[in-house]
Amino acid sequence: MLSSLSLNNVALIKKQAVDFDRGFNCLLGKSGAGKSIIIEALSFCLGAKADKNLIRSGEQNLRVDAVFSDLTNDAETFLAEQDIDVSDELIITRTLNQDGKSSIKINGFPATQKTLQSLSELLVDFCGQHESVGLLNSANHLVLLDKFAGDALVGLKEKVVSLYSQLVELKNQISSLGGDETERERAKDILKFQIKEIEDANLDLCEEDELKSRFEFVSSAEKIFEKVSEVLLKLDEQRDNAAALLYESKNDLNSLSNFSNIEQCRSRLENCYYEVKDIADTLNGIKGETEFDPAELERIDSRLDLLKTLKKKYGKSVEDILAHLEKSKSQLDEFENSEFMLEKLNKRISQTEAELELACESLSEQRRKFASVFEKKIVAELEDLDMKGTVFKVDFQKTNVSKKGFDDVKFMFSANKGQDLKDLHKTASGGELSRLLLAFKNTMLDKERVQTIVFDEIDAGISGQTAGKLADKIANISNFTQVLCITHTPIVASKANSYLLIEKNVVDGSTFSTVSKLAAEESVVEVARLFDGGNEVSKTALEHARKLFEE
Repeated sequence: MLSSLSLNNVALIKKQAVDFDRGFNCLLGKSGAGKSIIIEALSFCLGAKADKNLIRSGEQNLRVDAVFSDLTNDAETFLAEQDIDVSDELIITRTLNQDGKSSIKINGFPATQKTLQSLSELLVDFCGQHESVGLLNSANHLVLLDKFAGDALVGLKEKVVSLYSQLVELKNQISSLGGDETERERAKDILKFQIKEIEDANLDLCEEDELKSRFEFVSSAEKIFEKVSEVLLKLDEQRDNAAALLYESKNDLNSLSNFSNIEQCRSRLENCYYEVKDIADTLNGIKGETEFDPAELERIDSRLDLLKTLKKKYGKSVEDILAHLEKSKSQLDEFENSEFMLEKLNKRISQTEAELELACESLSEQRRKFASVFEKKIVAELEDLDMKGTVFKVDFQKTNVSKKGFDDVKFMFSANKGQDLKDLHKTASGGELSRLLLAFKNTMLDKERVQTIVFDEIDAGISGQTAGKLADKIANISNFTQVLCITHTPIVASKANSYLLIEKNVVDGSTFSTVSKLAAEESVVEVARLFDGGNEVSKTALEHARKLFEE
């Protein structure tokens, strides 16, 4: 349940800590005093869209802290899945800056808005006339019915999900084999073309680098021949070439070989001579092999273009292309031998479809049984709320099979005898919707996953005897779940266990809202004020209020 809420720089509230009790907590105050600020702050703290207008005027940021205790097993399980430690309390902190940036922490752990929203669904349920719109969306009706049925449908729903998933997987396997016969033949033709194109290329893993090197050499043949010839002239061919000069220099030092330092120089000259001769021989070989051949250059260029084209189609390297070849051969083999596999898969699909149809029928049958009980309970609740003659029906239509089965469920409603049943969103008025929502809440009491329900002026537009019965419904809910309720109806307020008064005051030219807990007699006075609607409370109003509290 919600234990406390701390607000800093939230709208008209500068700094305020609000404690809540178990049971029925009633929020009282004049219109515009700031009651809705408490609910908006709680909603923001639990993941609602961040709105900079919520920041108090003149401030740069706001902060809201919500403390929860006695968590449900569902909430504890969710937090454990998020690796968030929980001891006795759960503390959620959310901030918002003027630049629109928001931060969220759950028990000190940073969290995303999505995680917070998922957690909030296990903590608090917000109910007001605008939340009744959820009832009008037929997409929610099957969910509500299944929630009412509870554990009784779990096994059947799991079986439907399992069989549906198996069916999808089997159909995916057929798709991997090429789908129908026409699609398979088309796929086989494509694979055969790809295989032939790659095999005809007769690829070699090393050839691309060799081709690039040879292309560069052949395309530079004329330049190589010219430069090598010039170097050979200098090294070994022209008169006074480098080799001859080295040889003569070596011989000139022969007669001085007795001097060790001169002998070393002579030996080095001899080595240089033989090195130059070796270089000249190598260059002569290169010169002999160097011949510019346009035909060879064109052949190499064409081969490199082919490799480039294949890489665009089948991979970034020759290795990738060859891997694609093997994969294509394997796929073609599967297609060639797919008839047996397809026959087997189709048989399994037929069997699974039959099992799924039976599972959906069983699920639908059980849903219809619970729908009958659900209808009676809702009608009984509505009659308690002075909606006599109301007809409420759960309409079933068969639709395409999905993980949810084949039921399309829609709530039908008629507020008066003799009127045709119509879709809920086409016939229910605002006051009727409020009572419908309350009827649903009472009917689903033992199915609730949350421990706190917020009623935000759900009694708007309802008065007299009906308001009394509505008050009893809210009080009944508070016996099972903590209730926070904003109301302007005295009889609803009188049913509360705890009262909070929200007041607005101007101090030094600034407006502030404050929240205070009311003692017993103070509560009677504020409920009496709901009768009079003014600053002064009449004796008559006080008498009426005391009578309500006594009842």
